[in-house]
Amino acid sequence: MTEMDRIGRRSVFACPDCHGIMWEIEEGELVRYRCHVGHAYSAEIMSLALDENLKRAFGSALRALDERIALARKLEMQANQSGRSNIAKSWATKALEFEAEANVIRDSIRRTDEIAARFAA
Repeated sequence: MTEMDRIGRRSVFACPDCHGIMWEIEEGELVRYRCHVGHAYSAEIMSLALDENLKRAFGSALRALDERIALARKLEMQANQSGRSNIAKSWATKALEFEAEANVIRDSIRRTDEIAARFAA
């Protein structure tokens, strides 16, 4: 790491591959990023890698929320079947809250895809 401090300055970005510290290295007009493990990126490739990490994170968040919704709906149904209407109502409320959260993530995914499409064109 000491050697990396000599050739560049520590960046605010984490390595998209190993999540370690990145150094920003300026070579004339070219800026590149490198971590202590050796992963290296041009600025453009770094942008693409960060976009890909964001898509994966959104996908994981959406999957987790969809699972929470499914479980809440299942628990609501079980509570209704056993005559526990107050508990069923509580699970129904939670499911609606989870659905609202999932919609925020879906909207974020949609906006991210729209932005990517504009830059690709």
